[in-house]
Formats: sequence, structure tokens, C-alpha cells
Amino acid sequence: MLYLHLFIKMNISRFTSEKTEKTDKVQMIIEASQKRFGLFGIEKTSMREIADDLNLSKASLYYYFPDKESLYKAVVEKEQAEFLSNISDRISSINEPEQLLQEYAGIRLSYFRTLLNLSRLRLEAYSDLKPGFRETLENFKGKEKEIIKEIFKKGISGGIFFIDDVDQTASLYLDLLKGLRATLVNEKKKLFIEQEEFDRLLEKTIAFTNFFIRGLKCK
Repeated sequence: MLYLHLFIKMNISRFTSEKTEKTDKVQMIIEASQKRFGLFGIEKTSMREIADDLNLSKASLYYYFPDKESLYKAVVEKEQAEFLSNISDRISSINEPEQLLQEYAGIRLSYFRTLLNLSRLRLEAYSDLKPGFRETLENFKGKEKEIIKEIFKKGISGGIFFIDDVDQTASLYLDLLKGLRATLVNEKKKLFIEQEEFDRLLEKTIAFTNFFIRGLKCK
């Protein structure tokens, strides 16, 4: 019985160690890919280059990620998690709902720029890539919506905002922000935002958010 106990314990320990090692390796691959995508974009980055950056064989890289698109998806999900964590920290540290909404708009725009610059795709290539990300994008949109609703509820409980339908208003705000960004993207042949373009879009986003806030305030 003692030998059986030791055998089980050793196997559990080995399994835990292997799982931790695999998780660490996946994170290392994602971070290296994030850097290379940031420098060259997904189109001009190959799996061979990522493997070389990590001193891995190409076969080892394919063991963890079957193709470049799945690796890019993992990088996108990492960016999403960092954005949501950043916003959650801000919500817990700021009480004024107007400031929170302005902070959200600015941080969200920076995230959007990072994501586009990581891809640097041609618009037609983005259209081909997007279907594979549909679930990831939809899940993220749902989480974003919950954040906006939380900000709105803070404003309502503080007697600052008057909102009949929090869910519908949150969806409207997100859709209008998306429309602002789309005006920039639709004018470009390649998904990459220069600093001057970003500054211009940020100025418009802040102006729009301030206008939206005035419409939410209790009379």
C-alpha cells in the first residue's frame, strides 16, 4: 500500500511539473510572437522566424500551435486579457463614472491601435482572417459590454446618470465607438495606425465620449 501511495504521489508530481512546464513554454512562445508581430506584422512573420527567436525547432512550435493564425489568436487573447485587467483596476480605483468612461475610451483606443499594429494586414487579408476570430471577438465584446454597464450603474447609483435601459445604452456606446474607429480604418489600405492618426482619433473619441456623457446626466 505504501509503494502504491508513493507511486501515485510521484506520478501526480510529474504530471503537475509537466503541465507547468508546458504552460511556461506556451507563454514564452506567445510573448516572443507578440514582439515579432509588433515589429513586422502577421503577414511578414513566419513560424520559422518565431521558432528561431526561441531556439526551437519548427516541429516543436507546431506542437503547441498548429498554424500562425492560432498563434496570432493567442496573442490577441493575451492583449484582451491585459486590457480587461487594466480597465478593471481603473474601475476599482476611480469613483467618478464620467472619468471612468473617459479612461475606458482612451485605454480602449490604445488597445485597438496595438491590435491593428500587431497585424499590419491588408484589408482583404483581414477579411480572410476575421472569421476564425469570430468567437474570440464576440466573447471580448460581451466582456466589454459588462464593463460599460458597471460604469453606468456606478453613475446611476451616485445620482449622476439617468439611464432607462443600461444594456441597450452600453451596446449603443460600443457601436458608436466602433463607428468612429471604422472611419479611420476604411480610409486605409493597410491596418496600421501612425501616431498622428492615433492622436486625431483620440481627440475625436474624447469629444464624442464627453458628448455622450452629457446625454446620460440627470437633468
